[in-house]
Amino acid sequence: MNSLDRAQGWADSPLTDAGKQTAVDLGEKLKNVDFDVAYTSDMLRTMQTAELILKANAKPSTPIKIDVRLREWCLGNMEAEHNPVFIQNVAEWLGGIDSFTELNVRLPDVADAIFKHDTTGMAELFSTIENRLKSVFLDAVQKRKVEKDSNILVVTHAFAIKTIFYLFASEQLEKIGKVKNAAVSMLTFDGEDFFLDPDILQ
Repeated sequence: MNSLDRAQGWADSPLTDAGKQTAVDLGEKLKNVDFDVAYTSDMLRTMQTAELILKANAKPSTPIKIDVRLREWCLGNMEAEHNPVFIQNVAEWLGGIDSFTELNVRLPDVADAIFKHDTTGMAELFSTIENRLKSVFLDAVQKRKVEKDSNILVVTHAFAIKTIFYLFASEQLEKIGKVKNAAVSMLTFDGEDFFLDPDILQ
């Protein structure tokens, strides 16, 4: 879908050869990180990415936990729409958006506008997206009793990543612009709170 410049939420296209190579390259850059477990959404593209990262990371036996809560936003009837049309529609729904910066700042409004104008009944309110993503991280560190200094690989999607920024580092939303494929950020848990360090791998 990316190669066709189409919006992709729950639409589940596989990785292209270029996408696979990007995942391999990232795994090689992360070779010094010993992952204890990986979490990925149930979308084919994220599962493929996680497998390729761990294989290139020389840790192919690292367990991968598939969690539907890490899914991308559902774009409803905007799924697979051309990106310029999708962005234009969202801008009109919100009374005009001039940049990714404004889109990021108004993230809850964007999700709720998609929900309001969806005719499929599949799109979610921002509060629903927020709760499902937050619960993944809380479960990872609380229910699974993650050991101190454990490294967890989480593979998810662009709008989901923006939501994670909104949850744990909202002051940085204006800076991130478009989330690039294979972008890496580090979320640290100190026993009580999460802290997000963006763009740790250039």
